[in-house]
Amino acid sequence: MRGRVITAAMLTVAVAGGALLALRGPADSGAAAPTGSSSSATGSASGGATASGGASPSTSSSGDGSGVSPTDPAQTGLPAITKLKKGEKPPQFVVLSFDGACKTELFNHYLQLAKQVDGHFTFFLSGLCEVPDRQRFLYKPPHKPVGYSAIGFGEASLIPQRIKDITEAYNSGNEIGTHFLGHFCDAKGVGIWSSADWTSEITQARYFLDHWAEVNGSTDPSLKLPFDSHVWKGARTPCLAGKSSQMFPVWKKQGFTYDASRTGTLTWPKKVPHFPSMWEFPLQRIKVVGYNKTNLSMDYNLLYVQNKAKQTAPPATCAKIQKSTYQSYMQALDAVERTNHAPFFIGNHFNNWVCGAYVNALTQFATDAKAKYPDVQFVTFAWLAKWMSAQDPKVLATLQAKPAAKY
Repeated sequence: MRGRVITAAMLTVAVAGGALLALRGPADSGAAAPTGSSSSATGSASGGATASGGASPSTSSSGDGSGVSPTDPAQTGLPAITKLKKGEKPPQFVVLSFDGACKTELFNHYLQLAKQVDGHFTFFLSGLCEVPDRQRFLYKPPHKPVGYSAIGFGEASLIPQRIKDITEAYNSGNEIGTHFLGHFCDAKGVGIWSSADWTSEITQARYFLDHWAEVNGSTDPSLKLPFDSHVWKGARTPCLAGKSSQMFPVWKKQGFTYDASRTGTLTWPKKVPHFPSMWEFPLQRIKVVGYNKTNLSMDYNLLYVQNKAKQTAPPATCAKIQKSTYQSYMQALDAVERTNHAPFFIGNHFNNWVCGAYVNALTQFATDAKAKYPDVQFVTFAWLAKWMSAQDPKVLATLQAKPAAKY
């Protein structure tokens, strides 16, 4: 399976009745699970993994020559953070976010789209797409054998270009967040993880990003990320799973300012309950045009309704799905524009499912939304968290009190 790009392999699908269904997708490099313990590993893995912390005891590698910048330079070209006056109409924020951002062709496409609409997007990295298959035993996932991942590992020949893609994304003002590592959605997956498990996963994810050059054996001085993992300000969990009581205390210590893993409606965001330092930016339930159903504002969730989660279809079905997706996004945007002006959140994956229908629909949506509504601003989750925190609490409370947009 060489050359296949890592993507989210297990994706949560919310059916119309509200139940959650996890579905499998393709792996990256097809690494087979080793025969080690099925619980959290306690022995040292080959290649230098440690017993307690996974890949390395270090959580940061700033300035150590490992292929990252010793500082995180301020991004340029971002919109200014302004404070609304009482009664002032807010901009219409739209956040386009991508899980498992790895594939070069789609990175190029979406970076060009961001420039076209004068906006910035959020890219959640699946960290193992920067870890070559030969180094898989560096990864010690919680409650899984050493060196196992539900989505495989990276193809070594593709990783240098991925570093270039991530660099371009960051230098263009886009956000780099995390989708973590192994993408485990089974009975022993992220849904049962303890705080210690989350700490281990994040520590390893930071290590693999900050030490990507060391892990890959790269000595190319032109390949150097302009940041390290401290730029992570938020995340989306695999399958939207995870116990709040276990993961959010860890995220708070990690300096995260938001979570994008929950579900919600077309309303103004609020803080994560019991964690006032973090905002909750959920995927929102919207109408799926042409199917008389609703689902979350993410491509795979729409695919479940539109094609029973099948990733291939005849051309006529692909065209129908593309039209439905575009209209579903536009109708949701129309609704918030004429009512509460709440931010609209769309999640997508680096895929070409059903003839590229979701890529095409999202591209058309972004282009047409900007043309139709001059107040639309495509911003990142990290930027929106800063904007929300900068507002007068009374002004923000007025926005949050508005009912969900209905249409």
